[in-house]
Amino acid sequence: MRRMSKQQKTPVRMYSIPYCPFCVGAKQMLDELQIQYEDIDISGEPDRRAFTAQILPGHYSAPLILIGDEPIGGYDELRALHGGGELLPRIFEDA
Repeated sequence: MRRMSKQQKTPVRMYSIPYCPFCVGAKQMLDELQIQYEDIDISGEPDRRAFTAQILPGHYSAPLILIGDEPIGGYDELRALHGGGELLPRIFEDA
């Protein structure tokens, strides 16, 4: 879990693989934005593609990021939400 300074209203969870560059990028972005998240290592999953597709059909890679109970996709989708000004209001109160 990461430390936060604002009041976070929505939990964030990430299914990731330690050596995945997109996972590292997503973690860096969340850390820079001071977003607290739960990081779940799926490197030991025998079929990671099936695991992630079970949560978000059609998503076969890591990271898989959830805001609350809603899967948003991976690093590209996280960046798009932030770039569009939609990420912080979904996570923080009064953002």
